This record gives sequence, structure tokens and C-alpha cells, in this order.
Amino acid sequence: MRNLLLLSFTLFTSLQAMTLDATISYALEHNNALKQTALSIEYSKSMRETKKAQKFGRLDALASYDYYNNARTLTPLTPMSIVGSPDGAYTIPTTQNMFSVGIAYNVVLFDGFAQKNSYKIADLQYKSAAIKSSLGREELIYNVRNLYISLLAAQEQLEAQNLYTLAQDRIAKRIKKEMELGSKSRLDMLRAQSSVAASVSQVASIGSNIAILKATLSSLMGDKVFDKTEPIEITLPEVLSFDASSADLHSLKRYQASELNVQASQKKKEQAASAYYPHVDFSAYYGQNFGPNDTTNVVPLTSTASTAGETVIDEGDWNNDANYQIGVHVKWNILDFGQTSALNEAARVSYLQAKLESNGVAIELRKSIMTAQSKIKLAKAQYINAQVQYNLLNETQKMEQVRYDNNALSLTDLLDTSAKKELTYVQMINAKYNYKKANYYLDYLLEKGEIK
Repeated sequence: MRNLLLLSFTLFTSLQAMTLDATISYALEHNNALKQTALSIEYSKSMRETKKAQKFGRLDALASYDYYNNARTLTPLTPMSIVGSPDGAYTIPTTQNMFSVGIAYNVVLFDGFAQKNSYKIADLQYKSAAIKSSLGREELIYNVRNLYISLLAAQEQLEAQNLYTLAQDRIAKRIKKEMELGSKSRLDMLRAQSSVAASVSQVASIGSNIAILKATLSSLMGDKVFDKTEPIEITLPEVLSFDASSADLHSLKRYQASELNVQASQKKKEQAASAYYPHVDFSAYYGQNFGPNDTTNVVPLTSTASTAGETVIDEGDWNNDANYQIGVHVKWNILDFGQTSALNEAARVSYLQAKLESNGVAIELRKSIMTAQSKIKLAKAQYINAQVQYNLLNETQKMEQVRYDNNALSLTDLLDTSAKKELTYVQMINAKYNYKKANYYLDYLLEKGEIK
């Protein structure tokens, strides 16, 4: 019983009306695309730290085991080091089973600044990911607003269409009674019923659109079931509060993202040019080689009183010896049959493309801002026009209803005026909400959605 009550409460709370701000907040927290973008930022940050750490080189612990068909000394020896030994080669252990442990350090000293540019590219990509995340939030806010407003418009249209359907149905029923009394024709009744059927079909169409809008909005909210909206007050000011020509495009993140792409392309061009320079690296190693002596080492005695030599190392005795090396290595490519040249040319072209794309972003942004401003003006003008037309048709319908009741007007003309009135009312609704959508679109372009 307790679980049933809890389930009922959960369903009730999940289906209660949500304001636009609450819907946006929920979407920002639960949207899957934004979560993926957040992971992209973490990935870019990790890659940047990886590139940063590379300039310090790497320190490795090494261990190995090797079996040789012939015994080897524990460390490489020159002939003079063998001869110079107090007891000669007899004191030098050899083994077929060699074990080694040690540490090695390697670092790049110079690579034509390739590594430095690689870090800068990773840093620019991290900054770009952060900007894309912010733009993703702005886009999500705009999409939620647009869907929410579209849903409000559709719901208002549905309410008006239902009222229109009821009015048409009343007319149809009245004409049917009058036809039975002989004052109206069967054709009038069929026309009235046809008008009702068309209106019912429109109700179904709007209802389907509402269901689609709710489903789309739910997907943006991480699959939360969205059912009810809260009305929004929409006012149309006398003048617009923003001038598109005064917009500072350089402060917008979309433009900044394109500039970061240009900078990254510049660094990639410099990175490609690093192949013309020599590559210098430093390495150092210290370790111990050890293993069991392969045979017993015996020093022959020169004394005539003895027939046997002196044992220096027994077979199987474990011995060890230190081994270290320090080196600086230079590698300079002198011929690769045009590969480096081709890579540099490709990087140069990519840089030029990035510059053109950045210029294109600025041009497109200014065009989009001016388009949004024009849509705001157009929606306001359409609303005013539809409002005037609606008032006129409302009065016209009242007069034509009287004329029809007095058989001075045909049913076709009355239904035509009624349909025009309904269409004009729908145009009013659309213009009002299109005005709000255009304002939201302008906020999206100016990246003010989250601020508001």
C-alpha cells in the first residue's frame, strides 16, 4: 500500500505543471548532450596535461631476463679490461641466464618546438571545448524555450479550435432542426456538417502536434515526462531595444571559438615546420646485471709443488655488476622525398581555411542577428494586422448571423466569415508567439539566454 501511494505521488509530481524557467533548469541538469560535452571538457583537459607532462621526459623502471646460447659477461668488456684484471679473465663471471634491473630516463632536448606547439594546441582545444559547452547550454536553452512557446501556441490554438468546433456544431444542429421544419435545405445541413468535420480534423491535427512537441521537450529533459505548461505573459513594446549594427561580435563565444581554431591551425603549421629541424634527446640508464656463473673458474698455479689450480668462482655462484650509460642523440632528416614539404603545405592550407571560416562566422552572425531583428518587427506587424482583422471579422460575423437568421445571407457566406475569423485568430496567436520566439532567437545569437 505504501509503495502504491509513493508511486501515485511520484506520478502526480512528475506530471504537474512546470514553468519555463523550471523546465530550462531541469534540462540543463539532465540533458544527455550536455553531459557528453562535460566529458569532452574533461577529456581535453587530460590531453592538455598529458602534453604538458611530456616536456619533462619520462623515468622508467626496467627489468629483464635473457637466455643466451653462449655465456656472456655481466657487462660489456673490452680486451684491455680483461687483460688488465689482476687474475685475468678467470675473475670475470659469465652466465647464460642474465637478469637485469635498472632505471632509465629519457627527455627531448630539442625537436624544433614540436612538443611546445603540441601543448599549445591541446590548450587551445581545451579552451575550445569549454566554449562549446557554454554554447551548448545556450542552444539547449533556446531549444527548450522554442518548444515551450510552440507548445503554448498549439495549446491556445487547440482551445480556440475546440470553441470553434462547438460553435460550428451548434450551427449544424440548429440547421438540422430547421431543415426538419422545412425552413432550411438539406444542402445547408450538409455544408454545416462538413464544416464541423473539418474543424474536428483540425483539432486532431493540433493535438498530434502537441504530443510531438511534448515528446521532443521530454527528450531534451533527459526523458522526463512533460505534461503541463504555465502561461507566459507576452507584451509587444513600441520600439526594439537592440540595434544589430552595435553588436560586438568579437565578444561572442561563437566568434571566439572560430578564432581559437585559427590559432590552433597556426600552431599546427608551426608544428609541421619543426620537421625541418634536428631532433635532439638525452637518455640515461643505471642498472644491475646478475646471474649464475656458467662454469667453475680456476686459476692455474705456477708452483711445481701443486698440480691443481685455485678456484676463483664456482659454477652456479651468483654475481652482479653495475651497468650505466649517458647519451645525447641527434637525428636530422636530410631527405624524405617531399613528405615534410607536403605536410607543411597541407598545414598552410588548413590555416588559410580556418581564417576564412572565422571571417565567415562573423559575417553569418551579423546576418543572423539582423534576420532575428527583422522577424521581431515582422511578427509585431503581423500581430497588429491580425488583431485589427479579427475585430473586423468578429463584428462582421455578428451582423451576418442576423442576416442569415433573416434569410438575407447564405450559409456558405456565414461559414466563410466564421472560418476567416478563426483563421485570423490563429494568425494572432502565431504572431504573438512568433514574436517571443524571435526574441529568444536573438538572445541565443547574442548568447544572453542563460543570463536571462
